[in-house]
Amino acid sequence: MSNRPQRSSKVLENLPSSLEKPSKGRAPSMLSLASSMLREIAEPRPVGDTIKLAIARAARAVSSHLPEPMSYARAENLWRGEARRIDAAEMDAIRAAHAARAKSLRQEIQQAQALVDQLEALAASVTAGRPRRSDLEFRKAADEARKMAHTLRQIALENSEA
Repeated sequence: MSNRPQRSSKVLENLPSSLEKPSKGRAPSMLSLASSMLREIAEPRPVGDTIKLAIARAARAVSSHLPEPMSYARAENLWRGEARRIDAAEMDAIRAAHAARAKSLRQEIQQAQALVDQLEALAASVTAGRPRRSDLEFRKAADEARKMAHTLRQIALENSEA
């Protein structure tokens, strides 16, 4: 017989909470945060987009913030939450790419809203019976709409090529 004391169930019950597995109610781990951020970086996903293309797109976006490019395999491990660790530099790069994506989307939304406001003002002036605004204003609004459509088309092409 060994001289080791037997562990009681009370010892296991009194373990510090930091040694317990995280419960669903706790804050997400860095790995789950990185995974969700990578998924958001890959958005918007065009129709017919595959997971593989989305992961590659996210890896490219993050790579622009790293000294060395993030490999597809590394991005896939992070995406799926299967990585054993995440370096601070990788997490910083993911945050930077996520912030850049959010900034880009905010700018696009602001531009689209400005165009909508301009077109609504032009339509209201025509329907209100006011004197017709110059053709120059209509051309300017149409040019802005074309530019916006071109920009959105470019974004869609970039996303589909990834």
